[in-house]
Amino acid sequence: MVYRNGEEYFVLMHSDAFYLIKNQCPHRGGPLKFGFINERAEIVCPMHQNAYSIASLIKRASTVCLHENSGAPE
Repeated sequence: MVYRNGEEYFVLMHSDAFYLIKNQCPHRGGPLKFGFINERAEIVCPMHQNAYSIASLIKRASTVCLHENSGAPE
């Protein structure tokens, strides 16, 4: 679990990138971290079975793209 600004997020890997996604279904606020990814690249909410495209979740203002850091100073 990851907390950012007092809100819960989960880590999602998609297309070789990692993202922090808000752990809240856009429909009813259910915990998306317990959902599953279907064959259409959608996360299915475990509460009401609503499906959300990963691409649309990544575009949300609350989503954070995590960048790899080699550990070397820049």
